[in-house]
Amino acid sequence: MRIIVTGGSGFIGGHVVAALKDADHEVINIDTNGGHTNGGGLPVDICNVEGLTQTFKEFEPEVVFHVAGVADARSALENPLKAVHTNIGGTASVLEASRQSGVKRVVLASTCWVANAMNSGVLDEASPFLSKGGGHVYTTTKIACEHLCHDFHALYGLPFTILRYGIPYGPRMWPGLVLRNFLDRAFSNQPLTIFGDGSASRRFVHVEDLARAHVLALQDVAENQVYNLEGMRFVTIKELAQLVSRLVGDVQIVFKQEPTRVGEVQFFRKLLSSNKANIELGWEPTIDLEEGVRRTIEWYKEDVLAAKRAPVESLVVAR
Repeated sequence: MRIIVTGGSGFIGGHVVAALKDADHEVINIDTNGGHTNGGGLPVDICNVEGLTQTFKEFEPEVVFHVAGVADARSALENPLKAVHTNIGGTASVLEASRQSGVKRVVLASTCWVANAMNSGVLDEASPFLSKGGGHVYTTTKIACEHLCHDFHALYGLPFTILRYGIPYGPRMWPGLVLRNFLDRAFSNQPLTIFGDGSASRRFVHVEDLARAHVLALQDVAENQVYNLEGMRFVTIKELAQLVSRLVGDVQIVFKQEPTRVGEVQFFRKLLSSNKANIELGWEPTIDLEEGVRRTIEWYKEDVLAAKRAPVESLVVAR
């Protein structure tokens, strides 16, 4: 199958591209950020509907995976207009270009953060959004993107699939994500910093498990459906820090308050069910937290630390 992935040079997008290629699909990566992952991407702005339409018509993809966007919640908080323009405007452009080009389905990368706009309790894909919203610009953009997918299907007959990611982690994760932050500090001989008391919990999902879900979402049963993709179990930030400290080597842990964390996802008295993905797609997470963190640490040593050492080693050789 011929597939386009937007944001295929990024953390999650890079793993999605790799998983699709491993499943013998032909994949074209659209990503203005480039980067080393997958050799960079076609430099097409997702907000440029004319450029997207031309690219889609040229490559004639059957499916478009729309992964690109502003994914850093703090960045969205600092620059809300950019987040709205990129996430909502970019999604509208991808949907319109897909409609104009005869794409058979658009698969949208959404987030478990949308649960902030839902009532408490066990939540599934049919749980409604509350009128008060999700309390964060990033969350609101993702809710709007989901609604746009439904609208383009209802008005123009464009099929969709929505994948709501749990909190992702794993190799190639970017600075700012909690595990990456812990590793940056641990390998710089700094204490691991926890914002709050560490009791906040997340169901972390390894990026390779997420990528595998994208391949499974190509099944016909996933057409016009929404799927939650959560990790195996709730893990507190304190537990994650303690695991990193143990695996890296008894790193100190400190606690502090941080005002830029306002509005971030809260899972108190909320449980997002991934049963639908398990039943319909045959998906469930397979990489437990300790194994996933070990893999991420190995990547960090081989990639991030090696890159930091390279200039020093080159200088020594030059002498």
